[in-house]
Amino acid sequence: MTDRASQSIAPSYRPPEPELRLVLRPNTPDPRLVALVRLMARRAARDWFRSQQQEHRRRSGP
Repeated sequence: MTDRASQSIAPSYRPPEPELRLVLRPNTPDPRLVALVRLMARRAARDWFRSQQQEHRRRSGP
């Protein structure tokens, strides 16, 4: 009884479906990676700009 009950309750495992990907040219970078790098670069530029502003305020402060 326990074997059959656990088999009926247990979900069946499905491996993840393969991801479809359109590759126009084999030597082009992955567009998701390009988007990630752009996002990280924008964030780094904002952080650097804020640090420069704070440093400028400290130097020219009261």
